[in-house]
Amino acid sequence: MVAPSPRAIETGSSIDTTSPGNAPWSYVGSVNGCSGVYLGNYNGTYWVLTAAHVGAGDFTLNGVTYHWVSGSALSIYNTNNTQTDGTTATQADLTLFQISGDPGLPNLTIPTSAPYGGATVEMIGFGGGKSWGDNTIFAYAGYSLQVYSYGGAGIITLASGEGGNGAQGTSGDSGGGMFYQASGETVELVGTLSGVGDVDGGGTDYGQGTVAVDLAVYSSQITADIQSVAAAGSSDTPAMPPWAMAGFGIGLLLVGFRFLPREPYRMG
Repeated sequence: MVAPSPRAIETGSSIDTTSPGNAPWSYVGSVNGCSGVYLGNYNGTYWVLTAAHVGAGDFTLNGVTYHWVSGSALSIYNTNNTQTDGTTATQADLTLFQISGDPGLPNLTIPTSAPYGGATVEMIGFGGGKSWGDNTIFAYAGYSLQVYSYGGAGIITLASGEGGNGAQGTSGDSGGGMFYQASGETVELVGTLSGVGDVDGGGTDYGQGTVAVDLAVYSSQITADIQSVAAAGSSDTPAMPPWAMAGFGIGLLLVGFRFLPREPYRMG
């Protein structure tokens, strides 16, 4: 495991802490000393997505702190299809939870299909202060966190940038967003920043990389969970899917990851 440096997302030797002037910047806030992404307003319920190892908590977005709705945390699970990589983790590194106020932003889109390999993505997190950077998708692979019992489908970017700018997640960026916009299309939330470490594939060391949860794999589950609760309207003790768990763990650092055998790298 490569210990992340205590700095925010960085590109090369620079750290971009000023808004890039696009929509995703407004959606990323801080929770439990790490990061989270506001998803939107569903029938008067307001939702945030973060990493499971960060957990639910009061959410500060654009200078306003929103209290989290106690008991509203939902976990996201791997299905048989996402277990083909050999990981023993049953829970993805994802937690959904409600906040008590409306940030007044349009709902984000979580796609059901991931961007092509080599696509440029933007990462935004709160490691050491809100910041952003660009990179390109190197590969898709199954992964597991070395410290926590979370894992599943991941999107991998490398410090070398693979033709991009080489942005890397660091301490406190856990739970932050990875965004993608095709030409003329809506900005999509495609990943949740999860871990950082040495990428090893087939015995070849590719160098330090960042892994984000591949949200396309979990999009339907996330949508179903939100809609199940939103159908009942806002509540301090919302209805929850019978298989959902409300427990969560708190962590303040990005943690290492390792690759597990999985045949397809979706390169394009």
